[in-house]
Amino acid sequence: MRITPTALLLLAPLALVCAQPAQVLVSDTGLTTGRIGPGAPPHTIGLERHEQTLVMDTGVKQYGLRYVAAYDEKRPGVAIPGEGYLGMPQPASCNWYHGGFFDLQINGQSIGTTPVHSVTGRSSGERGIADFVFDTPMAIVRVRFVALAGQDALYCQALLEPKEEIKSARVILRCYPSAFVSNAERHVMTPTRDLTQGEKAELDLAQEWWLLYYDRIYDAGYVSPTHTGVGPCAALWPGSQADQISFTVGGYGIDTVMDLKPRLRDFRFVFFDYKGTKNEVAQAELRGRATGLQQQLASFSFADPSVAGFPLQQKQEEIRQVLAAMPDEKEAAANYQRWGAELAEQLKLIQTSAGGAIMAEANAAQTIQQWERGLPELQLRALLKEI
Repeated sequence: MRITPTALLLLAPLALVCAQPAQVLVSDTGLTTGRIGPGAPPHTIGLERHEQTLVMDTGVKQYGLRYVAAYDEKRPGVAIPGEGYLGMPQPASCNWYHGGFFDLQINGQSIGTTPVHSVTGRSSGERGIADFVFDTPMAIVRVRFVALAGQDALYCQALLEPKEEIKSARVILRCYPSAFVSNAERHVMTPTRDLTQGEKAELDLAQEWWLLYYDRIYDAGYVSPTHTGVGPCAALWPGSQADQISFTVGGYGIDTVMDLKPRLRDFRFVFFDYKGTKNEVAQAELRGRATGLQQQLASFSFADPSVAGFPLQQKQEEIRQVLAAMPDEKEAAANYQRWGAELAEQLKLIQTSAGGAIMAEANAAQTIQQWERGLPELQLRALLKEI
């Protein structure tokens, strides 16, 4: 068999497989649609459901993030959340609620009422990244989740590019600790106290900057005739980003309302799902590492070098060599020429960090996905032609 330069180019990555560092495996269901039937929130029945899930596997934890909303052809430009629009179906659907656990509201309006611009996931070095971008009337918003290889924490950033004055910003977090049960004994633990079911709380933000949500009856592994406890969940944030945080320890679900400082443009969180972990172990584990996590979160870089540093010229030369062996692939050649031109403009805007960088990066991420998705088949066909 004659080994050509193109064949060497295509085979070279195989030699590097064993040398790859630990990575977060990211999978994407792609957009799925379907008619919403009985059992769903009444205001969504009969409408079309749009759903897409990204899963990041760190090797020790799998975090699934899901976008879901209803769409009505009679109301173009409007998304209709059911119970929510940004859920976490994994590790446990009950903890950070799979139907909607994170709701960002700007000037009193949920960003989830605007159709999502893009949902993209990717691996970048030792990171997994899941992006949800919304182009709302109030601001362009990117909600980014980052998972690190070999770790169990899920980092989150809500980044804003305002279009109008931001007078208020609120995040509502929803969880059903350990199980979807009402015969429960819910608790919420802070660094300074343990609140029991039925209690209302407004946090002392200087002292209380993490929350552990758990159920004293449905501890991890507890089995009743109808449910099994999965374990607690938790959230942590920089103490300086909120004006007020409050909640009631509900007997079923718990909504935590965070009134954020509207002058800020970068809001940060760390989430944990302690599925399979006993309450006592999770409490000790979180308390022991919370200070270090808060310090890390303050300086944590949410930048994605895999997009901003995409080696466009190198990639263009690579595809040029592949297409040179297949002169009849005119459609593919046109697509890559167009994508190359688009990426050149998008990367320029990202690298300047000017206004519009969020949307430029979101568009670039989508273009890179198209670029990479079509490449393996072209490479294989080029290789087969030369054998």
